Order: sequence, then structure tokens, then C-alpha cells
Amino acid sequence: MLPDHVENVIINTGNLISSKELKKRAIQTPTEEVFDSISTTFLSWLSTLQKEAVNDSTCQQLGTVYCVNPHAIKANQSDRAELKISIKIFLGHYDCEDLKTSILEMMNSLDVNVVDSLILSLPPPFLEEKFNLEKMKPLWTVLENFVHEGKLITIGISDLDTPELAELYEWAEIKPSVNQVNIESCCVMPPELTAFAKEHDIQLLTHNDPKVLLPDKMLHNILESAVTTSENWKISWIVRYAVVIKCRGIIQNKGYLMCTKKNT
Repeated sequence: MLPDHVENVIINTGNLISSKELKKRAIQTPTEEVFDSISTTFLSWLSTLQKEAVNDSTCQQLGTVYCVNPHAIKANQSDRAELKISIKIFLGHYDCEDLKTSILEMMNSLDVNVVDSLILSLPPPFLEEKFNLEKMKPLWTVLENFVHEGKLITIGISDLDTPELAELYEWAEIKPSVNQVNIESCCVMPPELTAFAKEHDIQLLTHNDPKVLLPDKMLHNILESAVTTSENWKISWIVRYAVVIKCRGIIQNKGYLMCTKKNT
């Protein structure tokens, strides 16, 4: 069991491409993939955990534990110019600090100073209510600051329709370079969205991520053997990353980072 003072758990799946166990499984949905990879990493870490590893001074001060797959690898710095690093961030809440932390933790895990492409998936409540640019502005400003600092090259968004994308585009200092569209919500790209994207040089990409990537019930199933009340834990953010060899189009490294916090 995790000590009561632990309030944050960050799980790093490591490179799924090199996972023999996951390779043997049939094609998975995004939810199945993130659940299997996160739960496998966490339970493996838990099984080898020594009590003193959780009670070190850092954990006592920050209340955070890191569950890292021992096979996690860094990006090859000698080949960095030949690599494209892309990440998609699934936020649990409209929280600027969570967004900053997710980016920095991802960069630290791969040991890179620059991410080529970032796509932001807004928190699930957005999917049940009207788009609110005012709620999104602080998040987009965080991304713009990372671009100004040279840590992000391009920034994009997921699941905005034409009026919403236009609203963000008109306000933003650094314009979205990508808008992802869920293939389940439209079999054909809406003509007005295609026209707007073409006019403003925005790339339209498709995805099949569900509205909620990892439901609370699945998170609780992962944590139930390690915490007293798993229902008190919520997902702060999930990052999916991919490191691609540009000239060959081969995925060299792919995985997830997830942060879950205990409600206090």
C-alpha cells in the first residue's frame, strides 16, 4: 500500500514498441492500450516496491511517487535532428499548472529540450457543454509561452468545429497548426471546416480517441490494490508521445505518462 502522505502518482509506461507482452495482444482501442500499459507498469512497479523507496525525503516533501518502467528510454540526442517528437495531452481539468507539469515531465522523461508538435485535448466537461474560449485562453497562453521559449515548435487542438476553431484562431497570438477531428463524429470532413483550415493553413488530422481516454472506473481498478480508497483519486493529465524517425517514418518510441492525484 502507498503511504497516506502520497498525494500524486506519476506513471511512465516506457517504450511500448519494445514491450513483448503488449505486442502479443490484438489491435487495441486507445482506451485499452492506455489501460493495459498503465496498469502493467504500475502493478509491476508495485510488486517490486520496497517501503523505504516510497518514504524517501523527496516523497515526504512533495507527496509524489514516480512509477517508471525500467525499460523507459530517452530520445537519442545524437540523432535528434532526424527525429520528430509529437505529444498529445489529455487534461483532466482546466488547470494551467497541470498543463505545464505534463509538458515538463514529458520532456524530462525523454531527455529532450524541444518537442516538435503538441496537440491539446480539452478536459472532458468541454464535451458536454458549449465551447468557452475564456476558459481555454489561459491554457493556450501556456502553450504560446512554451513556443516563445523554444520548447515547442507547433501547437494544435483537438475536436473543435468551424466556429470554435475560428474563435480560437482570431484570438490566439500563435495560431493552431492542427485541428484533430474524431473519425467517429464525422465520416467526411465538414466542407466549411475544410475550407477554413485551407484558408488559414491549418492541418486537419483524424483520430479515434474517445471522449474520456481513461474512465475513472478503470483508474480505480488500477489503483485499488495500492490505496485505501481508490475513488478519491482522479486523473490530472495523460500524455501520449511518439518519437518518429523522419526519413523512414518509423516509430522508434511510443508510450504514455499519466498523473493521478488524490482529492484532499
